[in-house]
Amino acid sequence: MKHRYWASYLLAALAFLPLDHVITAQVLATESVFQVAQAKSAYTQYMQLGYNETRRRNYRKALGYFQQAERVRPGDRYATAAIRNITGYIQRGSSRNRIAFVPGRPGRVRSAGTRGNCFQTGQFLIPLTPTDKEAQRTTAEHPTFFFYIPQTSVPVQALEFVLQDDDNSDPVYKETFKPAGQTGIVSVGLPANQPSLQIGKEYTWTFSMICDPRNRDKDSYVEGKIVRSQDENLSLQLKQPSTDLDRAVLFATAGFWEDSLRTLANLRRQRPNDPEVQKYWEDLLNSVDIKEVVNKPLLPCCTAQK
Repeated sequence: MKHRYWASYLLAALAFLPLDHVITAQVLATESVFQVAQAKSAYTQYMQLGYNETRRRNYRKALGYFQQAERVRPGDRYATAAIRNITGYIQRGSSRNRIAFVPGRPGRVRSAGTRGNCFQTGQFLIPLTPTDKEAQRTTAEHPTFFFYIPQTSVPVQALEFVLQDDDNSDPVYKETFKPAGQTGIVSVGLPANQPSLQIGKEYTWTFSMICDPRNRDKDSYVEGKIVRSQDENLSLQLKQPSTDLDRAVLFATAGFWEDSLRTLANLRRQRPNDPEVQKYWEDLLNSVDIKEVVNKPLLPCCTAQK
């Protein structure tokens, strides 16, 4: 849209130039628009080819295409994320690791945000996110958040999830849930009747375990950020015939952690005894150093309290 605007502006200005200058300017303006369109076409082609080879698990070919896309658009976040993750596949050995995720800003602080004494010694509430230093990316209008709850030293009275728009003091979504009653992985999905995440806007989420409702300072909690993004080339590739495992790999390659994790979690629920699904799940979590939860059960949680 921006390029079309400037092209129109240049052509409008031609009326005030001598004829020979007008002809030259027309040629330059036309060439400029053509070059922009040509670059966009080349970028799209390379990204599509890269995603297609990723779906086929031809990671070295995919890397070459993504690198060419990045040369057309230096610093492009989608090409950069794909290069980073595909390189991760290759370095780990694609024969052993079928899926991997490499955060743009690595680093996890497991105990950050835990104020209370809900847990036994050495146990922590763990969010299933790759890093605490960057926003988790998703394509979903209503994403799902996953948390591992270990053994507690005192009974948990309730779980609370809050999603906050960073530009608004009122929560986008706030709900209290009944505790799962056992250790394992719980998930909280943003309900379909809630406002959709806006593209490009960052949101802050907080997940709390309430051990003493009379003293919320004893809560154990974790927090992070999420942002909804849209990759047109990924969307086109996802429309091609593919399995859910293919989709999980594509999401991870493109840098969409929430989508990849959610896809594999759904597969684990549907096919709990499938060793291939379990292998993908383990590889994804191991790639971001969440090894201690790979064999933990997915709990049927959470039900909103009245």
